[in-house]
Amino acid sequence: MSSDKIYTLAFLVTAFPPEVSGSALFNWARAQWFAKQGNYRVVVFAPDWQKELDYSLTLSNLDHNLIIERYPSKPWIPYKLTYVPTFRAAHQINQKLAYYQPNLIVMTDVERYFLLSAWQLPGRGYAKAHHIPYIAEYHTDVYNFSATYPGWQWLRTFIGKFHLTSYLYHQFDRTICPSSAASRSCQEMGITNTCVIPFFGTDISTYNPNRRHRQWLEPWLSPKEKEHKILLFLGRLGFEKRVDLLIEAFAILKDQHQNYSLIIAGDGPVDVVTQLKRLAEPISDIHFTGFLLGETKANVLASCDVFCSPSPYETFGLTVVEAMASGIPVVTVNSGAVSEYILHGVNGYLVQPNNIEELANSIHNALSINTTKIVKRALQDASQFSVEQGCHNLHNYYQQILGITKEYKSLTNLSRR
Repeated sequence: MSSDKIYTLAFLVTAFPPEVSGSALFNWARAQWFAKQGNYRVVVFAPDWQKELDYSLTLSNLDHNLIIERYPSKPWIPYKLTYVPTFRAAHQINQKLAYYQPNLIVMTDVERYFLLSAWQLPGRGYAKAHHIPYIAEYHTDVYNFSATYPGWQWLRTFIGKFHLTSYLYHQFDRTICPSSAASRSCQEMGITNTCVIPFFGTDISTYNPNRRHRQWLEPWLSPKEKEHKILLFLGRLGFEKRVDLLIEAFAILKDQHQNYSLIIAGDGPVDVVTQLKRLAEPISDIHFTGFLLGETKANVLASCDVFCSPSPYETFGLTVVEAMASGIPVVTVNSGAVSEYILHGVNGYLVQPNNIEELANSIHNALSINTTKIVKRALQDASQFSVEQGCHNLHNYYQQILGITKEYKSLTNLSRR
C-alpha cells in the first residue's frame, strides 16, 4: 500500500461509547488507532443515543483523521441496552458513504444492523458499484445466546429455519472472526466466507497487579467482610452471561465457607438484573455494583481474589484478558474463544459449561491454593492481547485487500452476484 495515499475506512457499528461494553470500547480504541497512523481517514457510523453524555468524544479529543457520524437509532428489542439503526438510518448512512467515498467498508454485528432494526445492509450497494471491499466482523454469537432469553427462542428458530444468518453474512466479501471458536460457530451456521484474525484487544497497560488494595472494595463490602476472600464477576448482565450459574455455585461455597464474598460488577436489562438479584437475595455477602469504568474498574479487578466468567458464548472474552493482566486467577468455561488461550492449570482454570458443582469446586480451589505460578503465566499471556496488537493484525489484512488488484476485484464481483 502506498505510504503517501490516504485510504478512507468506514466502520459501521452498533456498539460504541457511551455504551461501555467490551465491543464498544474496542471499536472506539480501534478507530483512534487507525486515525493516528497517518495514511487512514476513519469514519465511524454509530448510534445517536445519549449524545449529551458523549463527553469522551468531544472535538478536542478527536484526531483530524477521525470522524464520528451518528445515525438515528432505537433500543434493540432482544437487548434494549444496545442501540441499533432505524429504517431511515440506512438511507442516511448510504448518503454519507457516497459523500466520504470510502475505500473499505466494515460492518460489525450484522444481525443488529438488519434484524428488528434497519432491515437493510447499508453500504452494500455502494461497495458493489465502486468495487471496494465490503467486510463483516463477527463480534457476538447472537444466534446461540438468543436461546437464553425467555420468549426469544422463536428468534433462533426463525433465523435457523430460513438460514438468515448465512444469507446475511454472504452479502459480504469476507467475515472476519476474532477466534477459531467464532469461525467454527459461523461455519456451523453455514457462513463459509470466514477468516480468523485476532483483532480484539484491550488497553493492557491499564490493568496491573500493582493496583491491588482492599480500599477499592470498601464501597460494597461490610466491615465483617474485611478479611473475606472476594470472588468477582465483571461484565454485561445478560442472560447469556450465565451469572445465575455463578450465584448458584457461590451458594454452595457459602454453605461451607463463610469467609467468601461475591461482587457482581455490571448492569443489563431490568428483567435480567431483577432476576439475578432475586436469586441472590437469600445468600449473604453478594454485592451488585452496577457498571464500573476506567480507573475504578481496573482497581477493583486487581483487588479481588478470583475472577469468574461462566458464559459459554464468548467470541473472545475481553474481561477474562483484563483479569489475567490484573494479576488474579481466572475460572471460566471450557467453551468458545477463552478455551483457546486459557490453559487449565497453567494460566487459569476451565470447567465444563453448566456444571454448577464443578464451577464451585474450581473457584474454591483457586481461592485455597498458591496460584503464583498461574498468575505469573497469565500476566505474560495477556500481553499479546493489546489493542495495538489487534489493530496491527487488522492493518496487515487491510493492506492486503486495499491493494485492490484485478484479482481481488474479480473475486468481490463474483461474491456479490
